[in-house]
Amino acid sequence: MTSLYSSARRQGLRMFMTVTAVAVLMQTGAAGITGMAAAAPSDSEAKVTTSSSTAIYNTFQSTLQKKNGLSAADTYLESNIDKVTTHHATLMVLQLENARTKGLTAMTDRMLVPNVQDKMIKAYKWNDSFTQLMERTKDSELRTLLKEARDSGYRLVMLEGALYPIMNYMAFQKYNSHVKPDIKQYINIMAVETGNLVAEDAALKIGYQEILNRALNQERFLQDYPNSNRVKQVRHLLNNYTLYTFYGLNNTPLFDYETNTMVASAQKGYKAVLQRNSSEDSDLLAKLGAFMDVVTEAKYQKTSAVEKWLDQKVPNGNYTGF
Repeated sequence: MTSLYSSARRQGLRMFMTVTAVAVLMQTGAAGITGMAAAAPSDSEAKVTTSSSTAIYNTFQSTLQKKNGLSAADTYLESNIDKVTTHHATLMVLQLENARTKGLTAMTDRMLVPNVQDKMIKAYKWNDSFTQLMERTKDSELRTLLKEARDSGYRLVMLEGALYPIMNYMAFQKYNSHVKPDIKQYINIMAVETGNLVAEDAALKIGYQEILNRALNQERFLQDYPNSNRVKQVRHLLNNYTLYTFYGLNNTPLFDYETNTMVASAQKGYKAVLQRNSSEDSDLLAKLGAFMDVVTEAKYQKTSAVEKWLDQKVPNGNYTGF
């Protein structure tokens, strides 16, 4: 088991995680909240802002900056978010996201320690949550670690034989009614990503229609909120989904390696999505429609004409998954 959790193994698994939706989670902290701090509250929120909102915001910041402050800051925010302006609520939620993202690396390292992984895997059952795993182990130190991970805003997943913490964006949805519309939509997009990961072991885990549905939601976000603080994260996500759409992944390619034929489920799924969304103004769907015309002409074979179209219209040279 020791070799499985060596430094090289950890680096390899983290590289895989950057290919999936988790890549966006790893980048969120770096984006910060630039551009939001200067935003002015609305007139309807002025009374709150002058006193309680600012005080709560300052207390939240100091709580979050304390050692092991993720859980306490979340508890404080949940108890007080209805007493602050939308502006401050949004800032605090994004700051909490940044802090959780920053803390994820350290929590991952603690869980990948060989004897910790051994104990976790021994007690683990498929699809376990941190809470369920806590209930199965008698090891007090492990229970403490699992509780800390859960309360810090992470969820448990099995990736290539190892148990990992990842961001739990469903835990942010309790704040949706208090934050600005773009951040609410962002949280919902990310909750879908972390609730059901798109890929594992360089293979797609969801169907082609679901891939497109997620990508369209991401595209709508960019259209509706071009100045959102989280544009960079969603654009990165859409870039990945565009490449999933037109290439698949190494272990689930869009065109079968042996026959060079486009997989039947993709043919059917893409046609269905194009027909269902025929009236939508979407660059992605327009590109997919053109692609399907070329592929249909090639009788669903990956011919030189298809490869040329992909090279020109959807280049993959900057994508780490290929």
